[in-house]
Amino acid sequence: MFQAYGDKQGPLHGMLINTPYVTKDLLQSKRFQAQSLGTTYVYDFPEMFRQALKKLWHSSQAFAHLPRCPLPSELLTFTELVLDAQGQLVQMNRLPGGNEIGMVAWRMTLRTPEYPAGREIIVISNDITHKIGSFGPQEDVLFLRASEMARESGIPRIYIAANSGARIGLAEEIRHMFHVAWQDPADPYKGFKYLYLTPQDYKKVSALNSVHCEHVEDEGESRYKITDIIGKDEGLGVENLKGSGMIAGESSLAYEEIITMNLVTCRAIGIGAYLVRLGQRTIQVDNSHIILTGAGALNKVLGREVYTSNNQLGGIQIMHNNGVTHCTVCDDFEGVFTLLQWLSYMPMCKSSPVPIVHSKDPIDRPVEFVPTKAPYDPRWMLAGASQPDSKGFLAEWLL
Repeated sequence: MFQAYGDKQGPLHGMLINTPYVTKDLLQSKRFQAQSLGTTYVYDFPEMFRQALKKLWHSSQAFAHLPRCPLPSELLTFTELVLDAQGQLVQMNRLPGGNEIGMVAWRMTLRTPEYPAGREIIVISNDITHKIGSFGPQEDVLFLRASEMARESGIPRIYIAANSGARIGLAEEIRHMFHVAWQDPADPYKGFKYLYLTPQDYKKVSALNSVHCEHVEDEGESRYKITDIIGKDEGLGVENLKGSGMIAGESSLAYEEIITMNLVTCRAIGIGAYLVRLGQRTIQVDNSHIILTGAGALNKVLGREVYTSNNQLGGIQIMHNNGVTHCTVCDDFEGVFTLLQWLSYMPMCKSSPVPIVHSKDPIDRPVEFVPTKAPYDPRWMLAGASQPDSKGFLAEWLL
């Protein structure tokens, strides 16, 4: 029988040693998929915010001279923002993984050291496990409505980017049916004249209104020459680009009216990169990249292997050194923690004053550091300095 050591008992405690391991459930599969791509599963971000808030409170209480505020019993409350049948936002509490589109948004209430009673933010994030995090019409509408809610309330909007740009769809019902009329069947490199369907295949898909054809007689057989492929599903073509322009315009409005911050994890491509750039502040995780076009596509255009990876185009060594991103972090948790640190300097909403907290460095403390003849850092007179004999700091308080 499995027996746990210590007070904390795991899920196998008290079970027989021949108990088979449970296979991966839906959430575990999603988490594995997201982690394989180098990011966090979207529905794990609320808990990450909760843990980052706990760390923020502990760091704010690390100074003995400050009055201690009791840690709130509930640091974070949130509701998910979901589109209804009319395309409007409704607040809903549902189980993780219940999303049907590749965008997830929440309205969160954070109880921070600056606002123990709570402050509200809107968090919007891509779900990279849904169609590799691409933007389709539904994703664009959810992003738009959530951003509009943030502007109407005057509260900060945080966007967590892990996407593949605008969706390029395929009409799967046509994909395996079409045939090619070559200029020279013996030499396909000379190109093709048109794509076509056989009468039997055209009869199968004509009722779906997913393709437009014109009847032709060629090479001794009846053919239906394809003029337009529409697709039976919504979100396969230019409507995705239209939606991308719509949310880019919304982000420009939000830039002028509210606080907009971004966390780039894994990758931000195409419209995802534009949305990040249209924000006021951006944090980039070390292994992520912000690009418009991938290295492979550029190498094909250039005709030679100029770039070996997307990091050469939009990694932190490019984007941070050039000022596009304002901070780099080692992982997603540190990125969320940095977002909360930045929020601590910002008002609860656009009509409220900036938060005022007790100083961590009292004005009446003695300055114990004495300048020496040897080179020294003048900031030691304010922040203190370590002593060689490891007796601590010469100045009692730290900035």
